[in-house]
Amino acid sequence: MTDTLAFKITWRLIFYPALGYVFFSLVFFWLYAHPKRYIGSYEPKDFGFKPEAVTLKTSDGIDLDAWFIPHKTSKKVIVVCHGYPMDKGDVLGLTVFLAREFNLLYFDFRATGRSKGFFSTGGAREVRDIDAALEFLKARGFSGAGAFGFSMGGAALLLSTNPAIKARVLDAPYADLAGELDYIFRPWGLWRKPLIALMKGWSFLFMGVNINAVNPALSAAAVTTPILLVHGDADIQVPLVNSRRIKAANPAAELWVVEGAGHGENWYRAGNEYEKRLKAFFNKNL
Repeated sequence: MTDTLAFKITWRLIFYPALGYVFFSLVFFWLYAHPKRYIGSYEPKDFGFKPEAVTLKTSDGIDLDAWFIPHKTSKKVIVVCHGYPMDKGDVLGLTVFLAREFNLLYFDFRATGRSKGFFSTGGAREVRDIDAALEFLKARGFSGAGAFGFSMGGAALLLSTNPAIKARVLDAPYADLAGELDYIFRPWGLWRKPLIALMKGWSFLFMGVNINAVNPALSAAAVTTPILLVHGDADIQVPLVNSRRIKAANPAAELWVVEGAGHGENWYRAGNEYEKRLKAFFNKNL
């Protein structure tokens, strides 16, 4: 009887904490995959531009909220992709200077901003959102486009194989989603491995997304069009090593390291040099 009682107690001491940990991992997955909506406080009109409100339709039927800022004379266009879990307004201040020389298309990725969609997938399904943006531009008469992506937006642009993208500027992209999760949860020590493994399982179960396959650095090796990587050496959210890995996968890519810049601070730190380099890159390659 003692042995049976000991077994029951031991079994409960193992089973219930494990069950709680599985539930805990589901909560974390849900928070990351279905983020709280963020609506930026700035719009193009705040910078003196009058955008056209646009709704993009993805191949899997999701409506995306977008702004198209036309240029009176330029025949060149740039698609601007924001980071997770923000919206298009979040990168407006970083990139609106491009409107002085180019047409611009901003949009909210699925499950963010004012766009429809339930799950954010770290770039895996967001490539369909990029395709929808490029289809809209094709219908407007643009044969190709440049693309700017910040953080997850930059990663998604590397994952995209759409031939309409003629040049990419990637500001602080991550090299692979699994590695980024491992980095985010590093304070958990040994507990992060089972947590991430469970989150990967939930991702595949609920979204059909294999997190291990979301690997922008691997995709970069196949990109033959120009790439400009911009990364701050003080970035503690997506460390500089990510862009170095992408550069190693695609040696033709240009890497500009901004000294003292954290995540989202490259424009603030570099100022006019940031604007000068991006405009020169797009003018040369579009």
